[in-house]
Amino acid sequence: MPELELIMVDEADEVIGYVMFSRFHIEGNYDDKLLLLSPAAVKTELQRQHISKDLIEYGFAKAKELGYEVVMVEGNPQNYNARNFVTSADFGIVAAPSVRLPAPECLMVKELVPGALLQMQGEVEYSFYEALR
Repeated sequence: MPELELIMVDEADEVIGYVMFSRFHIEGNYDDKLLLLSPAAVKTELQRQHISKDLIEYGFAKAKELGYEVVMVEGNPQNYNARNFVTSADFGIVAAPSVRLPAPECLMVKELVPGALLQMQGEVEYSFYEALR
């Protein structure tokens, strides 16, 4: 989705940050409501300067404008809790056995529309990505 592939450049037009939101589904459902945030990257020497924060927050606003209701991410909770991501298992969205997470808290979701998570549940599986290779 070009509208949700976000790049930040500096004054010299060099890429300093990148974030991509992709349509995602859980067990074949919710692909019109759910996005996966991955990857999020910032040039090493510029990390901790709110570049990813600004890109992600802009992405949330754009995604909501496009009609998406929930964003999911896999990663270190310390990196995403500040963006109001919460553990997905608390809402019945769990990693399938083939998804090896260090801890259940590493799969997180964020509502763009209040109450949207009350209507979502199931196992997160990435095997359908194999078909895209």
